[in-house]
Amino acid sequence: MTKEELFATIQRAGMTPVPITQEGDSDETICYFAGSLNPFLVTAKAIGATAMFVQETVLEDWDFLYNPGEDEEEEADEDEGEPENEIDLAALSPDLAQYKKYLDTTYAFFLTAKGGVDDLWLVIEQDWTKDFENEVERAQGMALLARKPKSKR
Repeated sequence: MTKEELFATIQRAGMTPVPITQEGDSDETICYFAGSLNPFLVTAKAIGATAMFVQETVLEDWDFLYNPGEDEEEEADEDEGEPENEIDLAALSPDLAQYKKYLDTTYAFFLTAKGGVDDLWLVIEQDWTKDFENEVERAQGMALLARKPKSKR
């Protein structure tokens, strides 16, 4: 049976098939709607949602900063001030610096439909977001290489 055949069978039974993708580990798995906005809205109505929570994400200066010594727990504690080892990735990578033109621009929306026994989520990102994330990862690699101590022979 193909996915299309399965979905057609579910629809003939009077239900709405909900394609999802999963993220996270087994303890904290989150299921996202695997599709575009219009099918998401149809599905949200099908699960009884009458409101949509919309979270906007804006590109900020700190998205270009990196602290290679910081672990995830320290990142969550933002009230400690400026980290000492912070690196401006845009200064390392001209390709990443080009994304500064998007500062203060919304690059993603996180939608949550509350309904039934579960929530339904969808992330809508600007076309350039994936390329930006790849450039950040590349610049972080450059930063780590630049910080490695040179071996003595």
